Amino acid sequence: MAQARRLALCAAVVLLAGCGGSSGPKPPNGGASLRLTLPLVPATLDPAKAADLPSLNVSHELYAGLTRFAETGVEPDLAESWDVGEDGLVWTFHLREGIRWSNDTPITAADFRRSWLRALAPKTAAPYAGPALGIVRGARRFHATGRGGLGVEAIDEQTLRVTLEHPVPWFDELAAFPIAAPAPPKATAYSGPFRLASRSSDRLVLERNFTYWNAAAVKPSRLVLSASAKNADAVLPSGLAGPGLPWIDTIPPAPRGAAELPTLATGLLWLVTRGTPLADLGTRRYVAWVVTHLDLDTPPASLVPREMPGAATVNSHAPVRLESAPRHLRLTLVWAESDAAGVKIAAELGRNRKQLRSFGIELDYRPVRNIGELLGLAGPPARPGVDLVLLGWSSKIFDAYNLLDVFPCGSAFNIAGWCDPSYDALMRQAVRTLDDQARWRIERRLVEKLHQAVPAIPIYTANDHFSLAPGVHGFSWSPIGLYELMGMTRS
Repeated sequence: MAQARRLALCAAVVLLAGCGGSSGPKPPNGGASLRLTLPLVPATLDPAKAADLPSLNVSHELYAGLTRFAETGVEPDLAESWDVGEDGLVWTFHLREGIRWSNDTPITAADFRRSWLRALAPKTAAPYAGPALGIVRGARRFHATGRGGLGVEAIDEQTLRVTLEHPVPWFDELAAFPIAAPAPPKATAYSGPFRLASRSSDRLVLERNFTYWNAAAVKPSRLVLSASAKNADAVLPSGLAGPGLPWIDTIPPAPRGAAELPTLATGLLWLVTRGTPLADLGTRRYVAWVVTHLDLDTPPASLVPREMPGAATVNSHAPVRLESAPRHLRLTLVWAESDAAGVKIAAELGRNRKQLRSFGIELDYRPVRNIGELLGLAGPPARPGVDLVLLGWSSKIFDAYNLLDVFPCGSAFNIAGWCDPSYDALMRQAVRTLDDQARWRIERRLVEKLHQAVPAIPIYTANDHFSLAPGVHGFSWSPIGLYELMGMTRS
């Protein structure tokens, strides 16, 4: 994959919006001091242990990695360049000269290797160890046992060589997650645009890290992060679920004047295919046809969000051919009450009760409190009596593969329990196809298989939102869910 094409994707978007707010104090060393509202104050700032979006985003500002998320890809960060060899199997990252921790000690390739070993160690219990680093050769065994070799070599102080289990086109994106950033070896030190100045249960204060390689691009001198919106200069995105995980909509309605932000999260209505009336393909197609023809007060949804590169190629909207209509169906729908979109869709299905009955479908409704209880019921395998499940997925990479990766036979998140070995074979082919256009054509075939088999249907695509006070600008957003604060200014 050409480096020039990667960099062409990486220009950050500058978003502008207005809302009420106050200026806040000016620090003695000049520059803006900004008061920013988070949906919650992170419980951990350890880049290996961050899991929710607020924690990932604050860690993203404190700890720089080899690469950094931009709008629809990544850009170089502590690595100034990288080479991909052996048909995508070996990635060699070249670190910038003179990069240093906030305590002024050098950052070396050995810091990355040590940090990745720590992140993968079983005792660390790092939530993103498998999703982000599991593709590295030996990582899965080391993550499970704490023993064995790892395909990460510090060739010299500025060269890190990573060997993967099999080629993937997007390892530069996985390397942008905070878990792949180097953690300081002993004393508290930071490698990102900011350093932690103070911390309490309800507030974090970050200050500019002048040893960061791109410190000139860091505009604020001080960021005050809290969950309070009083006198805030910005109300930052309110989503909580991290990318690459089961997803429910925890985002409250956007306040007036807020800017909408696209995400790579798709809400799914799963049709459980084992031990239910929906085990019959014709019945699944019938139910899917009925639901997609109801007015659920949501915009039309595609499996792959349109912000995903290649979405226009990958998505399929071919009509499903109905072969027969069942006489009567009684199905149970489960969802989480903490899922704002799920609650709304369940209510809309209830509003359409008469129309559903006219099609011979009777729905029983079974809400549960949160995503933990929902997964307990939905499995896989789903508990007896569960037929339909509202549960989405959020991609961790800029490729439809991660959304399609919940449907293979052995997936831990295949709620439907559907299994097609030919689907799995195409997935193995797709992940090893480095050319984007060729991979997207394979992914189109995968979507067509899902479209015909109907283990799930896309029912909504999610957005987030943020607000900036007048005069504050420079907030940059990646649909992955990570945002950029280093360029924020107040003019």
